[in-house]
Amino acid sequence: MVSASAKMHRHQRRQRRRERERTRRARTGERGVIVGDGDEWYAHDYVPTTFEEHLQTSLVSVGIPMLICASFVGMDKVATRAAFEWVISIPEPVKASALISRLMDDITSSEHEKKRGHCASTLDSYMKEHSTTKEVAIAKFRSIIEDAWKTTNEAFLKPTEIPIPLIERVANFTRMDEMIYKYIDGFTNSTYLKKYVSLLFVQPLDV
Repeated sequence: MVSASAKMHRHQRRQRRRERERTRRARTGERGVIVGDGDEWYAHDYVPTTFEEHLQTSLVSVGIPMLICASFVGMDKVATRAAFEWVISIPEPVKASALISRLMDDITSSEHEKKRGHCASTLDSYMKEHSTTKEVAIAKFRSIIEDAWKTTNEAFLKPTEIPIPLIERVANFTRMDEMIYKYIDGFTNSTYLKKYVSLLFVQPLDV
């Protein structure tokens, strides 16, 4: 007869193996960010000639697929191998989240990033491709962002084999980006987010 202690040790070993496997899968997501073309663009002062060409790299380099993979690590049995493979394949909900993050980031940060020597933004590529102004490009981006939100919401309305808790993780990253980049580049100007952190973790809720 197996003792309770032995059963517990077996369970702990299995749990550690599962956590190591999830960490390995999350690192697979990281590699997609590391191999981006942004450094080469900057080194050669290159502006991708089309908006779509830019997105082929910047939808990955924005880091959303990697962060979603990392958020799955502690989700126990819900985050299966198939779940990680789903994220790494950049399905429509993940693509929509990355697109919203990329475009909102570039709308609010393109000017100060140019001064700091960053590579060309999606705004630069869109203006170059369509020979248009920054204002027109931003208006188009906001329309694209609205459509991307529809894609995110459809993921909840059209069930697939991917569990809803995982879809919620994707949507939560999208909501986070909406807050960070709604008015300014809150990622760079982090003091802008201080009030939100305080509301969440410091100030008591009125009941």
